[in-house]
Amino acid sequence: MSAVPLGEELQERVQEYKKLGLNPLALATGCAVKVDLVRVVYPALKELRAHLERIGLEIAPREDAEVVLGGQAEVHRRFYPLGEEAQRAVNPQDIANIDPATSVTVVQIYQRYADKPESFAKFLKPVYEGIARSSVYLGRKLRIGKGHSIVTPFREDQFVMFDFIKIESKSQEVLTAINNDTIHVIDPSEEPGDERQIKGAISNALNDIFVLGVHKNISVVPVVNAPKEELRERILNGARRFAGELGFKLLDAPRPPKGRLLLGATVLGETDRKPPMFEELARPGMSIIVTRPFGELAPLNVFITYIIDETIAKDLKEYGITLDELVKAKNKAFDTIATPNTGAARAIYRHLPEIGEEPDPESHIILTTDITGPGFYVFQELAEKMRASIQIHDIPLLFPEFSEFATKNFIMPNATAGTNGAFVIVCHKNIEESVLKDLQREGLNPRVIGEIEEVAVEPKVKVTRKLEKYIADRSLLSVFKLV
Repeated sequence: MSAVPLGEELQERVQEYKKLGLNPLALATGCAVKVDLVRVVYPALKELRAHLERIGLEIAPREDAEVVLGGQAEVHRRFYPLGEEAQRAVNPQDIANIDPATSVTVVQIYQRYADKPESFAKFLKPVYEGIARSSVYLGRKLRIGKGHSIVTPFREDQFVMFDFIKIESKSQEVLTAINNDTIHVIDPSEEPGDERQIKGAISNALNDIFVLGVHKNISVVPVVNAPKEELRERILNGARRFAGELGFKLLDAPRPPKGRLLLGATVLGETDRKPPMFEELARPGMSIIVTRPFGELAPLNVFITYIIDETIAKDLKEYGITLDELVKAKNKAFDTIATPNTGAARAIYRHLPEIGEEPDPESHIILTTDITGPGFYVFQELAEKMRASIQIHDIPLLFPEFSEFATKNFIMPNATAGTNGAFVIVCHKNIEESVLKDLQREGLNPRVIGEIEEVAVEPKVKVTRKLEKYIADRSLLSVFKLV
């Protein structure tokens, strides 16, 4: 079965995951278990948006996190089935009683229904129609904020989770940022109860509010499940310790309805600064900075493939990569994913306008995003937001040799992808040095990798042909102008 005899410990690990309803040797790691955003989620939402807005929902723009005015947020969690059953399961009066300012969602959908936008939309539509009925009782549209979708190999494990967010304080001097992310596992070669698994899952959820500079008054509401109560408690205890180490609140909430492994959280934080969502201030010559190299998932995926495919050992040897180097890279990737980007959040915060202050394109960061599931594709998303042509002259990867190997051997369609990834920052040349120094003081390894060429043009990303070494998906590569 394997190029290297599986040790007794790893054999036991495989069986342990199978008992949890997962096959670790066929499992995509980290953010790779997300429903494909570009080919499935975005087209499905585009198809549904007009209908849902007509019947009483306000669908938030696609952003890294949901941001609302006010503070002291309460989280009211509800679980509903997908498909036609949702129409009966949703209680619109219950939602109206909560009186939420917004909501964030998690969709876990059977993999067979997650490969086409039409089938994804079909299962999503009934639950959203049920939710929309609450607008009659509320007397206003209900806002649907950040959504997150992952696949499951088990049809009976489908569900949609809504965290309805009620804002108690209507203060005009504070904003609340909310995000949710869930995964099945980060490193399936390690124990499901390894504390780095839940640290990585929570850090991945925190990433989308950290990237906005939000790092104060953080609350973590776990989305954790396991078939055994002992394992679930072990994971939750790890989450409690992690939140305690960071000085965050950990709030309890109902668990998902099925008992297979699931790790993640809804996270909330408050800020007195405006988030960097000023794409209209983009100007030619502005710098594009990454807070550190990216592409965390490559060695993890290569390692799992190494276990199950005996031909990979020979290929690795010819490539000059030893098993020891592979294991070290895999462990470094796991540790990186389990390390929160708190320092990057603090650095971004220091370069943002206060609430009530007008953003200045020459002295404030104008836009940020994180490089996770879509990997390098986030630069195309940035270009679209800014309606700009951008030039990327460097592709700093954490593990370039493993990303190249994963691409060459068709292990990953996009070996630039990550989990709890690096941040991208767009700012004026005037503050470039200040931003870089702030990030360095936080222990990061930032670099300028590109700049804006033109604005108010057709969105375009020009990048070196070196990108072909790291992305095997030709349709994805075709999005970029390779020079």
